[in-house]
Amino acid sequence: MARSSLTKALALVSHRLADGPLPVAPRRRRAEPWALGSVAGYASANLFDRLAVTHSDPLVGPLLRGLPSLTLGIALVWKNRTLTQLLPTSEDYVGNRVLLSLLGAGAISTIGLFAYYFAIRMGGVTITIPVLQTYGLWGTLIAWFLLRERVGRMVVLGLSIIAAGLAALSLGQHQGQPISAHWYWAIPLALFAAVTYGLSGVLWRHSQLRGAHHSTAILAQFVASIIVALAGLALNGRLALIVTTPGRDLAALLASGILSGIVGIYCLFMALRLMTVARVFAYSALTPLIATLGAHFLLHEYLNPLMLVGVCLASIGVALTQIFRPKDELQAN
Repeated sequence: MARSSLTKALALVSHRLADGPLPVAPRRRRAEPWALGSVAGYASANLFDRLAVTHSDPLVGPLLRGLPSLTLGIALVWKNRTLTQLLPTSEDYVGNRVLLSLLGAGAISTIGLFAYYFAIRMGGVTITIPVLQTYGLWGTLIAWFLLRERVGRMVVLGLSIIAAGLAALSLGQHQGQPISAHWYWAIPLALFAAVTYGLSGVLWRHSQLRGAHHSTAILAQFVASIIVALAGLALNGRLALIVTTPGRDLAALLASGILSGIVGIYCLFMALRLMTVARVFAYSALTPLIATLGAHFLLHEYLNPLMLVGVCLASIGVALTQIFRPKDELQAN
């Protein structure tokens, strides 16, 4: 009896092998590493920015940081064959209004990037990045005004928590050891940069909702960004900075551009493919905290408990405004 059962089992196995390998259930891809990779990319870029402007002129920052993103835009347009969207003579042309929105997004965000580099030089990562991270909030408010998009109920609560966090951060820095005597200027400069980033995001969204492919959007935006960065250097008589800035600082700025404009964006898009938008934004809210801790332990920036509480509050406020978004918001195709 036992031998008969064994014979039947062997026959069954032989039959299965003849039919081919047994089907293997697909492994579930984990999204958390991609979300954390995005946080690490953006936070690390902030640290490289701080290293670069410690001794070098902040005016050269936007040009070097934008070059990797421009390279990415060129590669994506070539891969997706979408250059015709930017040609007025083509049937695929996105239109003057969309093109102006993309160019405006690049120009406005680059003006804000100039302010960001001066802010991070005067106030360091600890003061600048929590303020800068509020760009999502300002983008939400601008979209409500310009695009008539609904604003979630948590925006008011988030704004209040952000204000409390920035107040605690400022008070803690005032009691501590600021990087420079003019550290307080970092707050309005970073706030200005955050507003320009928010407005740039709204213009980007406006263009994509009207048919612009993400590849052409990236290319048009960073072409405008490089032009404005060069114009900023020329108007200030600092074009020579391109060749006189120490190689170490140039490398740090390029590394920042790669980490934020390629690594951070790629990880963010991958995370959005594998998890909900709310969860991705929840992870993104960790960027100020990770950047602040990195600046404290690696760059030896001053950080006391009150400042840490301020950073955490600002991160929570940003998370609330981004996670609890209207469920019926429009998405680009």
